[in-house]
Amino acid sequence: MYKWAGKIAVVTGASSGIGAAIAKDLAQNGVTVIGLARRAEKVDEIAAEVSSAPGKIHSSKCDIGDINSIKGSFKWIEEKFGKVNILVNNAGLGYFGELFDMSEEQTRKINQTIDVNFTGLVHTTREAFKLMKATDDYGMIINVSSILDTVIPFPSKSLVYPATKHAVRALTEIIRQELILGKTDKIKVSNLSPGVVETNIVEAAGLENADQFYKSVACLQPKDISEGVLYLLSTPHNVNVTQLTIKPVGEKL
Repeated sequence: MYKWAGKIAVVTGASSGIGAAIAKDLAQNGVTVIGLARRAEKVDEIAAEVSSAPGKIHSSKCDIGDINSIKGSFKWIEEKFGKVNILVNNAGLGYFGELFDMSEEQTRKINQTIDVNFTGLVHTTREAFKLMKATDDYGMIINVSSILDTVIPFPSKSLVYPATKHAVRALTEIIRQELILGKTDKIKVSNLSPGVVETNIVEAAGLENADQFYKSVACLQPKDISEGVLYLLSTPHNVNVTQLTIKPVGEKL
């Protein structure tokens, strides 16, 4: 990780869970972190927790589901920091329900899931890549996906969440191929697929008794995924681990 000390990382969804763990670990390794989140004040609280770390965490209020919000944050990043070396696309959400529920509320949930998990990730990557390429330095893009990017449990009732994660995994390979076509050999891309991680995503999705759910299945912790990110970043510049799947012992999928 020493080679990334003093570099600039953008972490989306940095206000809690996996994103917060990644932001703190990067800062502890001397990386300057910009945490993008709708709840920027939460990122500031996380920054205060690691204020003595060699790297610092800065916040930018950003809704990954809104392209104008993304563009605004990256304009600020360019003006204040001038570059980006690492992008961790971590922001994500999901809902439970049935696809053919034709209510307006279900339509909103479907669109929001696509906008945050996939469309927003696409535009965040484009904005970050522009600043990466301009530096002519080494860079890395890490897309935090899910084991649902290859398997869908039955019955799922997970709406379009698995579909968005399938799309992220496919996009990762598209990015890799575009980097080859553009002869951009200093920038790497990886897809990281975790199993169930004990965060607030299930509760936010509307599942009652989230605590009982986590007790009933094999779970990872946010720190486990952050360590996976650090591993990907620790690989030599000429090595590209394109896919990293992390499952808890006992995972049934």
